[in-house]
Amino acid sequence: MPRIRVDYGPDPAQFGHLYTPSGVDGRVPVVMLLHGGYWSADYHLNLATTLASELARRGVAAWNVEYRRVGAGGGWAETSADVEAALAATATLLPTHTTVPLDVEDVRIVGHSAGAQLAVWVAGQRDSPVRPTRVVSQAGALDLASRAATRSGGAALAALFGVSYADDPQVYRDASPLRRVPTGVPTVCIHGAEDVQVPVQASRAYVDAARAAGDRAALWEVPGEGHNAFLDRTTRSWALTLDAVLGDDPWSASDA
Repeated sequence: MPRIRVDYGPDPAQFGHLYTPSGVDGRVPVVMLLHGGYWSADYHLNLATTLASELARRGVAAWNVEYRRVGAGGGWAETSADVEAALAATATLLPTHTTVPLDVEDVRIVGHSAGAQLAVWVAGQRDSPVRPTRVVSQAGALDLASRAATRSGGAALAALFGVSYADDPQVYRDASPLRRVPTGVPTVCIHGAEDVQVPVQASRAYVDAARAAGDRAALWEVPGEGHNAFLDRTTRSWALTLDAVLGDDPWSASDA
């Protein structure tokens, strides 16, 4: 599939790869992908390259986003700003870089792990110039405050925020999607039942809270699969991701 580099800011990490389908009639939805990896510069957008290519093959445009990460000019202020800018770019920059007509009124977001936290967080930014039509969370770290309070992932989170939870719990709460419902954006949370890095309870708690707040939210638990199953195209988690991103009404499915 054609791949086009688009810079959405001046920093070397502020770019993404746009994958476009061929042989389409009419405007196509845009799917923004946010990779995981503890918000760390040790991980890159190539984690989502295979999914981006597959989505383009299936007839949508895929916007695989890099962003400033811890160790690459990032911290929460920079990382969150980049995700907002990359989302806004779907309506401003992307249409100028391709002849494929993009439906910028139908922007969907997919994120894995730390990227899922960013995806669901930015969906809750109600003043964003682009409001996504759906968000798909793959094994999402959706309650950073609770993780920090229980010392789970504490080092990565302290590096992201530059402060401990004990010294500034509010910044952790503000970045936690669980604390930001309702978002007004329909959400599908997919989570492996055997995930040990981010236990499935994170998605259960988010979906319960989102529904109670009036959002449309679905939880698909995947028996026998773990955190990184989303990176393997032979898994059930991979297939369900495609269903959630491309399906007409994934919220009607009660489970995986």
